[in-house]
Amino acid sequence: MLEPNFKVTVKDKKELNTAEVVIEPLPQNFGHTMGNALRRVLLTSLEGGAAVRVKIDGVSHQFSTLSGLQEDIVEFILNLKTLNFFVDSDEPVDIKLKVSGVKEVKASDLDLPSNVTVANPDTVLAHLTSPKAKLSAVITVTRGLGYVASEENATNEIGVIPLDASFSPVLKANYTIEAARVGRSSNFDKVRLTLTTDGTITPGEAVKNAARVLTSFYDYVNSAEAYIVEKKSAHEVITAGFVDDLDLPTRVLNALKKSGINKLADLKALTLGDLKKVKNLGEKSAMQVVEKAAEKGVIIQ
Repeated sequence: MLEPNFKVTVKDKKELNTAEVVIEPLPQNFGHTMGNALRRVLLTSLEGGAAVRVKIDGVSHQFSTLSGLQEDIVEFILNLKTLNFFVDSDEPVDIKLKVSGVKEVKASDLDLPSNVTVANPDTVLAHLTSPKAKLSAVITVTRGLGYVASEENATNEIGVIPLDASFSPVLKANYTIEAARVGRSSNFDKVRLTLTTDGTITPGEAVKNAARVLTSFYDYVNSAEAYIVEKKSAHEVITAGFVDDLDLPTRVLNALKKSGINKLADLKALTLGDLKKVKNLGEKSAMQVVEKAAEKGVIIQ
């Protein structure tokens, strides 16, 4: 197989977040394999930042209004979800918003810590229409993958409104296949991959990260150990499967993996107390892990 030659060119300088990636030459009929794999990873498997919770002074739930605020709380939340965050932290980060008086509130009014940036600071979040109007809020942002429903971002704290979050930094990704020539032979494929990001990452970086995901999956498959089966009390328990097989929410899986818990054998060595100490897991999620592990025959006490 010929080694592919990757060439990245900017499609339109006016669209700084849009680029075209040309991959050639590839063996005939291999273009769709490469293009489709990259497109799927770009759209679903790259890490990004998003707002996951918000607490607004004077507001107990999202279906309410705030004196002096032109928008209702639902509309304000929808505007929050359009913000594109880059979060340089493994932990959730709280961002403060505190404005008053007659004002057009923009993302640039957020008090951002050094490890968080917003790619679209000119986005309008709300309008304050009275000199006495005040808007004070704490927005929690974090890194994640794909789409996470608001239920998974909920907490027991009164007044905190959970948000559904889309973390993917790639907004669009499409590819076409063309014929490519190598010397006198023209039976090769060329992939033209066009993508648009949200500004928190460049298109070139996005493609590099997607390629790393694909190569790491290859390494993962080749280094995975064969399943080890132990016989216990007349039934078999799988101890070398992976936590990905437990059908857990993405947030819970990420918390486990960041703590070095990748295999069922790792879970088997833990107690319930150990699980509750895992960062970003919590008691409710720990019990969910226990239940899902039990379905695979791994008992955690």
